[in-house]
Amino acid sequence: MDMDSYLWMVILGFIIAFVLAFSVGANDVANSFGTAVGSGVVTLKQACILASIFETLGSMLLGAKVGETIRKGIIDVSLYNETVPVLMAGRSAPWSGRRSGS
Repeated sequence: MDMDSYLWMVILGFIIAFVLAFSVGANDVANSFGTAVGSGVVTLKQACILASIFETLGSMLLGAKVGETIRKGIIDVSLYNETVPVLMAGRSAPWSGRRSGS
């Protein structure tokens, strides 16, 4: 199977995933630090620094577990061994339909 013809799908999926991860992370930070910044306990700069550190650590330390759960616990990827483009399209399509900020 010629995988080079599907490179565009991988790149597009990566870009969409990056934007969605950024927006979800920003929403998480706003929810967790909004009250502290609003009450003056921490400054906006301190909240951004703390959020950057802990969001990055969380994704690095626990991100693989999320992928493992999807790969082994939710979807049986062995069903798609012969139709890899269908799996790639199926994984990318919901990302493009997701509303930002929900």
